[in-house]
Amino acid sequence: MGFGVVSLLDAVFRRSFTSAGLRPGSATVDDDADTTVHFWVHRSLLLAPPTPTTAAEPDQERRPVVVLIHGFGPGPTWQWAAQVGPLSRRFDLVVPTLLFFGASRTSAPARAVSEPAQAAAIAALLADAHLPGLGHGRQVHVVGSSYGGIVAYHLARALLRDGGGGGVKVGKVVICGSDMTKGPEDDRALAARGGMGVDEVAELMVPADTKTMRRVTSISFHRPPKYMPECIARDLLQKFLEGGREEKMELIKAMTTAGGSQITPLTQEMLIIWGEFDQIFPLEKAYQVKEKLGEKATLKVMPNSGHLPSQEEPKLFNRVLLDFLLQPPSSNSSATDATAATAKC
Repeated sequence: MGFGVVSLLDAVFRRSFTSAGLRPGSATVDDDADTTVHFWVHRSLLLAPPTPTTAAEPDQERRPVVVLIHGFGPGPTWQWAAQVGPLSRRFDLVVPTLLFFGASRTSAPARAVSEPAQAAAIAALLADAHLPGLGHGRQVHVVGSSYGGIVAYHLARALLRDGGGGGVKVGKVVICGSDMTKGPEDDRALAARGGMGVDEVAELMVPADTKTMRRVTSISFHRPPKYMPECIARDLLQKFLEGGREEKMELIKAMTTAGGSQITPLTQEMLIIWGEFDQIFPLEKAYQVKEKLGEKATLKVMPNSGHLPSQEEPKLFNRVLLDFLLQPPSSNSSATDATAATAKC
């Protein structure tokens, strides 16, 4: 890539992670499939939990954990840079890189890696052998954006089913701009909104050239960059495609949303965050997702943002996210709330 604006941004975003106390690591979570997951994590989770006689700050060591799951586009350091600092003051963080993104790999073909399969790899990462500091009974909240939000839902289900192998306690679940009810007609509509003459939505969401990348950027943000030099666009395209373009296209084709037929309400409280001007998954889809997820789900509509409110309105996004994660569990959390549209940062 060479040294340039994108390289500088990459370094800045990585610095946000290290400044938040996160360190990179990798773990082989499935020897049979040669599956390796790269991740960023608080150092305390890599160490065996202290015994009562040696723990200097036991309360600090037992903070709740938040798992942040990225979507398509550049990797997790780009997508969660604005969140790791504020979140790390109250939680220990685990930020995995999904399979076929960046350094996370598996010998299984990409077409066989569904969102539940991505979730299973993360659940395996949360086992004692890989994150010994997690311990048993630690509360784990799950947060995902776009494609990562669908993975987050399936991760919560997996952890509820078997504790992820590490005996963790599933806390709250947050999905951001994740259309878990999408079907073929939604893909066709998105491809049409993207223009460019593409026949399949995968060709739009995993661009092959800078022209298509500029287009998907323009419909992902409510306020997209007005000008992007070609040299920067070329470097950014490389970041988009880390892990392989063909593999990412296969991931999109392998998605299992099927119009939401596999989605059932969770017992955990859920927060759905959606951009008011989302062109990837229009706001009307948020209400369909809310209906599908039931009484435990609350919808917050983010003003002045498109598909990526965590990046367009990070201060408001972080406040909404932290308020939800920190508030005591409610016996009646059913709500559809657009009051965030008038909230001030």
